[in-house]
Amino acid sequence: MTQDACDVVIRGGVLVNSKELRLADVFISNGIVDSIELPGSGKEARRVIDAKGKFVLPGIVEAHLHPVYADRLDTLSKAAVYGGITTLIPYIGAVKAWGVEGNLWDAVNYFIEEGARDSVIDFGLHCSLVAGDMAELENLIPRICARGVRSFKGFMAYKKRGMYLSDRDLLRILSALKANGGLFCVHAENGDLCDFLEEGFAAEGKTGPEWYGPSRPGITEAEATFRILSFANVLGCPMYIVHVSTKEALDVIDMFRNWNSASIFVETCTHYLTLTNEDTLRLGTLAKVSPPLRGRDDVDALWQAINAGKIDVIGSDTAGHMLKSKEPRFGNVFDAASGLPGQETMFTVTYDEGFNRRGVSLCRLVELMAEKPARIFGLYPRKGVLQEGSDADVLIFDPTKEHIITAAGTHTKTDYSMYENRSVLGAPELVMQRGEVLLENGELKAAKGRARFLEAMGH
Repeated sequence: MTQDACDVVIRGGVLVNSKELRLADVFISNGIVDSIELPGSGKEARRVIDAKGKFVLPGIVEAHLHPVYADRLDTLSKAAVYGGITTLIPYIGAVKAWGVEGNLWDAVNYFIEEGARDSVIDFGLHCSLVAGDMAELENLIPRICARGVRSFKGFMAYKKRGMYLSDRDLLRILSALKANGGLFCVHAENGDLCDFLEEGFAAEGKTGPEWYGPSRPGITEAEATFRILSFANVLGCPMYIVHVSTKEALDVIDMFRNWNSASIFVETCTHYLTLTNEDTLRLGTLAKVSPPLRGRDDVDALWQAINAGKIDVIGSDTAGHMLKSKEPRFGNVFDAASGLPGQETMFTVTYDEGFNRRGVSLCRLVELMAEKPARIFGLYPRKGVLQEGSDADVLIFDPTKEHIITAAGTHTKTDYSMYENRSVLGAPELVMQRGEVLLENGELKAAKGRARFLEAMGH
């Protein structure tokens, strides 16, 4: 073997990017993709990984998780590896219940330290802005953007939780982000309308799980989406709409895109692509999430939008709670904790539903779950693609491996799964980050202390 042989070659697999599938060998040196070669190139490596019959994908980039409930970055990052994810971009904020004392700048530093200490994979950050952040907003945003955190989330709902932002707050945020090359990620639901409906149902004793969806109908999402895109249009700001769940919201987004609005990025989540309000009726408070699980027509509309190139990112919106904190499951749904687990199952369930059951191309899924989130959040081409010079973050995926999802078989503290006993065809076989094998033959080899904080490049 020659002195200049590469460290590793992944040989014989089908390499997948957002444009094509092709037989190719991936050569890796010093944690970086050295080259992509045709089979039989004659190029050598010290270690050969046989990927024959497997898909070779860039590691999945997960852009929507909340590591502040039952699970934090330690367990969520390990679960992520089991699910083929190599990069996390969690939402964090200056919330005392999340462990942070101080302002948003303190929160950024707190979570960078936590991630460097506890995560087993590379991570970026998004900041969640709440009402308490507004006093220092114009001073904090330039400082935080300069630190490499350039995406900020705001809530148009949740007044009772102190997270609601007024229209004037939203306009101030958009102006500050535009001036500093930031991106606004918005939770679009009309909070006043949701609260009004919830209070009306509660007063009538209509508090079972069947009343949760009607308390947050699709029009609340569509109206809020229209309003925030109107603001962004006037101010010329790019927008990222998180967890879109309804056909009506997609229609609104289409309208603004037809009006040549500023850039609009659209995210949906695995649960909105696979679950419906029937699951809320079946599982009670376990299925409580905001926006709620919708109807079959909405699920189909989201998949049509994916095929049409109208959705940019699929995330998990992981916010798992323990079973005991969701009890009583068929009691007052409005008092129950909101949020679903889903980190580990995000890619495999989306792949199974999209590729196996609905015929969505694997290239499209790689675009939405690796390349686009890396591009939108300033990490591309370091992350999100396998090409010369990119980080050697690799998912070798076996499309023939069938497995049954159970909560007992996952690797978070959260003790239930939305997909209990679902049979899935296709599973990660090997996961690698920067040329280091993190998962092989079902064994986690990743250790704490190896993660790097990823600074986002500006918009």
